[in-house]
Amino acid sequence: MFKILSGQKYRSMLSEQKQLQERCHELEKEIKTLVGEREQLLETKLEQEEELEERSTSLTELSENYNELQIKLSEIEEKTKENIDSVVEETINGLGLNRTQIEKLQSDRKDLIQLYINKLYSLARHFAMSSRGMEKNRGLFVVLADYRNMAGENFSEFHDGQLEHLDQSKYKGIDFLPHIFSTKVNEVLAFMGEKTFLRDETGKVTGHEERDGALLIDLQGVAFRTCMMVEGVRTYRVYDKVERLTKGSARHNAALYASSLDEVMAAIVVSEETSEVTLFIDGQFVKSFDPLSNSETTRDADGNFIQTESDTKAIEAVEAETETIVSEEDYTTT
Repeated sequence: MFKILSGQKYRSMLSEQKQLQERCHELEKEIKTLVGEREQLLETKLEQEEELEERSTSLTELSENYNELQIKLSEIEEKTKENIDSVVEETINGLGLNRTQIEKLQSDRKDLIQLYINKLYSLARHFAMSSRGMEKNRGLFVVLADYRNMAGENFSEFHDGQLEHLDQSKYKGIDFLPHIFSTKVNEVLAFMGEKTFLRDETGKVTGHEERDGALLIDLQGVAFRTCMMVEGVRTYRVYDKVERLTKGSARHNAALYASSLDEVMAAIVVSEETSEVTLFIDGQFVKSFDPLSNSETTRDADGNFIQTESDTKAIEAVEAETETIVSEEDYTTT
């Protein structure tokens, strides 16, 4: 049985058929694209799996090589240690000593250095107290150094043409050495704390400048150089070993830097402005003494600053400073 359709209905069905055909073609294209993408993904996945397999094999080989190198390194380190121990033992035996005696010598050296540091800090406190008694501030910069290991680039003459104060005959001979346990060293400290007078060719005083160079003390406890400059203060060569300066002047910065050098055991500064004494060791602030407030600042185990009243009885009475003749150290200006 047939149904007769109207022209309008027929045209509508033809249009719908055409749209369905177009939609079918579009879906076929999308399917084809998706199939292509799937094949590409499968190919990429296969390549990545092959690359991963290669890397895994390479890492396995590297791991095996690393383990072999670790074993060889351990063997080399063990042999090196044995060789070093053998050389050290032969050297010790050649000196007629044993390890126990060497350890005692190292301990004695450490104790001696600490004794020198304590004495220099005490001398600096005396210096500051006497400055307070004289009602004026005098600056001082003292460095305890192993001169045998001093590098030329770390220290230099403070002034061109400078006259070495310690070359004078009054510091010659065993009885006149400027040793830190001798009263002679007070003359050197007094010299370092005074001013250098500048004169013209006629001898007239034209001005003056502070002696702000460092006084160097060797591990025999003897002052051996005056007015030395610490080089490299503004460089970054050892700044990883130096803490940030929280208080002080350029001289304090130089002392902080100097104390971090291998050849320096300690550096002490007496401020020319306040007479405050500050001790630096290994690029770190250790303690300070303020003669005006009679207080001492130290650090606890956590690095926090602690201020306490100083024991003035521990500071012996300081004799009046003797007048220091400085004419031979004066500079002549032209």
